[in-house]
Amino acid sequence: MLTISLICNLGMSTSILVNKMSAYAKEKSIEIDVDAMPFDKMGDRINKTDILLIGPQVRHLLKKIQAEHGDKVPVIQVMNMSHYALAKADEIFEEAYREYIQKTN
Repeated sequence: MLTISLICNLGMSTSILVNKMSAYAKEKSIEIDVDAMPFDKMGDRINKTDILLIGPQVRHLLKKIQAEHGDKVPVIQVMNMSHYALAKADEIFEEAYREYIQKTN
């Protein structure tokens, strides 16, 4: 199972993407565990995350997250702003999943 964590300011705006991303992955027969949360609530989930997606509104956290967790999390990406704004979970997922496959194969 692929574990995906979406990070934003409050974890609310990304919650829309969670449902859409779950449905999309299911269509593709990819089993995922996806959740959205604010950055300061990542807790232990970060230790089992395969793909960490950062909301555009907190992209300033990218370097900090990479420095702290880049050796444990295979893919850390800032979500494309237009895909995020339009809740294009399929596009967000595909971009991150391609990178995950490249890095883990």
